[in-house]
Amino acid sequence: MAAEAAGAAAGETAARGATTDGDRERAAGLFEARAHALLIVPVRLALALAGLAGARLRGVSPGSSVELFGFAAGLTLFLLLASRRRRLFWHHVADAVPLDPVVPVAGWAQTVAAATYPSTIGLTILTAIALPIDAELAAFLAGILAGLGLSALWWGLEIVTWERQRGLRLFLGTKRVYVR
Repeated sequence: MAAEAAGAAAGETAARGATTDGDRERAAGLFEARAHALLIVPVRLALALAGLAGARLRGVSPGSSVELFGFAAGLTLFLLLASRRRRLFWHHVADAVPLDPVVPVAGWAQTVAAATYPSTIGLTILTAIALPIDAELAAFLAGILAGLGLSALWWGLEIVTWERQRGLRLFLGTKRVYVR
């Protein structure tokens, strides 16, 4: 009788999509996918505009700075939208694992911090280093940062659309995608 009750309870838990205790421990690194994509957008765009302004202040002409910035942003956006990684993400979404409602998800501040590492932080540092050495390069690097911001916006809008169509939420783990 106790074994049957335990088996039934385990079946109910599995039906709800609950995770094991080990999975709960790993779930501390779970991020809401839409927040991971959309919260970083204003950070990246603000840093990109600051880099562009810095290049202008260091003497790069308005035309050159906008051309370098725009070319880098457009190229980055194109490359990221055509990337294999983006296609693989949606493949993983199709295999998303149900997530127990009690599993903790990272807050906004932790999500933004995780989204900045390493690309946003690295490009910001490179842009700051380039400013006194080669301001045109800094404008180009700022454009790459803007392209990252625009691609994150695109990705976030895709995620929001997917979630609304299905009435589900996507969550990002370290190695897989979860759904709730």
